[in-house]
Amino acid sequence: MSRIFQAFRISRKLALLSGGFLLVLGASGTAALVFVPASMMPGYGDEVGGHCKTVYQSQFHRGKEKRLIAVIATDDLEPLARVKTGVRIARHLAETLHPDLVIVQVADHRGPTARSELRGQAIGVEIVHAPNPGKSLAVTKPWEARYVDALPTSSGLYFGSRVDLRLTELETINHEIELVEGCDGDVVDEDPKTVADAGHEEAAKPADSGGH
Repeated sequence: MSRIFQAFRISRKLALLSGGFLLVLGASGTAALVFVPASMMPGYGDEVGGHCKTVYQSQFHRGKEKRLIAVIATDDLEPLARVKTGVRIARHLAETLHPDLVIVQVADHRGPTARSELRGQAIGVEIVHAPNPGKSLAVTKPWEARYVDALPTSSGLYFGSRVDLRLTELETINHEIELVEGCDGDVVDEDPKTVADAGHEEAAKPADSGGH
């Protein structure tokens, strides 16, 4: 499990408190690739960007804390465009479902769709949002984000250095978002889960507010 978290160097506290649900970018040792500007990629001009589809979404509880994780697939190519889409979806989920902690991971729309494959190089951005950090035991800041500083390959994978955004940068991105809305694709239905203190999962009642 430690290898999964080492690429982003997430704090041990956050890794443990996430109860196994926080999937992050993959292992090291990947061969170096040569990247070209996005404008030189075949079909780049045909993609408008900003569209996404929810591949996986689940709500669960850690003690009294309500958490939500979502994996979305987007057609954004540029790293900061993917970050902006991830922030928009995290804020939408926070405002509609009211969790204490939101985790949004951004994959490429040409990449894998199976849950078992949505990890490692399949994830280009990870957003962690706590509307009220005082209510979450996992974080101390309202926003955290990390991304792979590279364009996706033709198979929708990301190879490159990982970058952690500063809180001031994330707050600027958040303020620049004019329209907060969910993904325009279908949501894969998932039953909410309750994570007991001992780490076991048990079925939980659906959230009061509807899906997205």
